[in-house]
Amino acid sequence: MKKSVTFVLVFLLALGARAEASAPAAYKKCRNCHGTPGGGGTKAAPDLAESELSFEQFRNQALNGSEWEGKPPKNWKYRWKKMPPQVGLSDSDLKALYEYIKR
Repeated sequence: MKKSVTFVLVFLLALGARAEASAPAAYKKCRNCHGTPGGGGTKAAPDLAESELSFEQFRNQALNGSEWEGKPPKNWKYRWKKMPPQVGLSDSDLKALYEYIKR
């Protein structure tokens, strides 16, 4: 039993490392709050792989930030109610990020 649990943990770590290696350099700005796409997110912000935003909506939100009005619902599981604008991202950075998140 212990060997199978160890194998599963090593396998999951290897998958995470492989996904991280294929991430665009600009994803470092996203990772701390959003985690690795498809990895379940963090308690700070949602998993971007679950986003249904179009590229234009994604671009607008990344460049201008976002803020949820009013008090979040009681079941709101994320710590932040606001994402600040992300500066220094080019259109090619944003396209690479969007493609990475949506794969």
